[in-house]
Amino acid sequence: MATPGDVHITLEEKAISLLLRSPRLDVTTIVDLLDVGDREFRDMARRNPTICDLLEARRSGKLEPPTSEPTQCRACAEWFVPYGASKFCSDACRTAGRINEGPCSRQV
Repeated sequence: MATPGDVHITLEEKAISLLLRSPRLDVTTIVDLLDVGDREFRDMARRNPTICDLLEARRSGKLEPPTSEPTQCRACAEWFVPYGASKFCSDACRTAGRINEGPCSRQV
């Protein structure tokens, strides 16, 4: 069991800190999604500076939604705005890209 002075971050704390970055999700939804109790969440916020800073940014209105820059699909070369770290514009292009990047695609 971790003591308050430990820098040990639990999986729930990491997930909460990632979800708190999205201003589209309210704190109640995040806590409910991860099935974390109010008391446990308050304890996490006290011991984890990232969670504390994100909560403060939310309260002050300084939390901005993440932005994505358009990128070119690796399979079809069309431009699209990626979700996360997506390299392909669609499932079909992802499948085609995996086939093209497979072990048999190397030039000898």
